[in-house]
Amino acid sequence: MTPESRGVRPTYRELQGTAPEGPPGPAWRGFGPALLLSLLVLGAGADPARGQLAQLLRAVGDGGSWVNLTIEAGRGAYRSAVLPVAGLALDGCFQVWEGHSGSWTVRADDTQGDGKVDVTAPPGEAVEFRYKAGLQAQLDVTVEWSEPRDTTLFLWVGLAVLASGAEDRNICQPP
Repeated sequence: MTPESRGVRPTYRELQGTAPEGPPGPAWRGFGPALLLSLLVLGAGADPARGQLAQLLRAVGDGGSWVNLTIEAGRGAYRSAVLPVAGLALDGCFQVWEGHSGSWTVRADDTQGDGKVDVTAPPGEAVEFRYKAGLQAQLDVTVEWSEPRDTTLFLWVGLAVLASGAEDRNICQPP
């Protein structure tokens, strides 16, 4: 029985060997964008916010996730649904997959709160952040690549709940 016939997305292990250009690691999931928080929570189904919140919690429990974003002419964007996150506080880290070239500017703005990220980094450079949500969060993310071409951006986003005792795990490195 295939994952698709069960009505679920296949895991990395089930896809291994089918997409050699993707980044390695057991945490790979082919969900769509949203930096930092919302990159991880691209929703599905009739209630996108519920699906996104469930995926966010799963990603936090896993220590992070690989995500992807379609880049056209060097630019990509994503806006999440409004998510009920009730003051969730996260330590985070993201990095562009080392197989990419050029430099990447990532801008994320929580339209429901004060969280912002605006950074330019080369592939493989870890960018750490802290995020404290209000009762709700909605992330508006834009990405610019120094090369005005089309590609799929692969981005590791590592997450841990603040003060959770996850100090033994480097969230900046995929497992």
